[in-house]
Amino acid sequence: MKKMSILVVSAMMFLVVGCSKDLKVTVKDNLEVEYGDKLDNALLYDKEKSDEGIAVKEVKNFDAKKTGEQEITVIFTNADEKTKEETLKVTVKDTKKPVIKLKKEKVEITAGDKFNAASNIESVKDPVDGDIKKSEDKKLIKNGYIITSDVNAKKAGSYTVKVTAYDVNGNKAESSYKVTVKKKPQEQAPTQNNNQTSGNGYTSNQGSYNKPSAGNIGSNKKPTQSKPQQTCKAGKINPNRIGNSGKLFNSEREALDYGNKMATNDSSILNFIYPQVYDDCGTLLNKWTVHFMYEGESSQVK
Repeated sequence: MKKMSILVVSAMMFLVVGCSKDLKVTVKDNLEVEYGDKLDNALLYDKEKSDEGIAVKEVKNFDAKKTGEQEITVIFTNADEKTKEETLKVTVKDTKKPVIKLKKEKVEITAGDKFNAASNIESVKDPVDGDIKKSEDKKLIKNGYIITSDVNAKKAGSYTVKVTAYDVNGNKAESSYKVTVKKKPQEQAPTQNNNQTSGNGYTSNQGSYNKPSAGNIGSNKKPTQSKPQQTCKAGKINPNRIGNSGKLFNSEREALDYGNKMATNDSSILNFIYPQVYDDCGTLLNKWTVHFMYEGESSQVK
């Protein structure tokens, strides 16, 4: 009887051992994963070629933000909580370029305006890592963006601004916009008449000098000067015919600008005129002078 019991126990142990076996899991090697994406566990093994009820219990050594080939460890399990460990290779690839957003496709400015090429950039971002910062390194090939521009804000014309961005893995994106520099509106010519401007010519709120409408400018009448001598030399200018500025100018514009500058800096100047100059023979020359009026000063050039 005792012998029979031993045989029965031995047979049962044989059945248990004979039925016990490892999990059958067929892994998929050399998988490719996009940079920053989560690992899809269902892609790690072949469901059709593996035991029923297989699931991934744990993944070790996987880094979604490390490009290149990685060797990872996967622990599989089933409903009976049997486990099996497998090692396989995964390659992480970054195929997504940075995204550059501009505020406008075209920008217009006036010659002389200040221009900042970066002010038209709304954002530069990587789909995974977020904001990309501006760099001054023109040789940059990773992790930043640079601006190249041929804009001359002082000269009218059509120009281009290009933005080139790189993510941490060297993916490159480019975008550009046009810049039109318009001509600066020309200043209005000074009013010309035969009457001397009255008052001091200053505006009360800014203290800037108004362009005076000086006597004799643009008129066919000669400025009030003494009559030329009977004996004269063509081209010679008597010092008395030069205004109290003591200066001669090659254009009316130069004379006006000088008068404005001096009157702005010297509060004792009430006004000024800038007549064209005659030589001693009474010939009108292409020369102008400036005569300042102070309190009690004559408004005429001798």
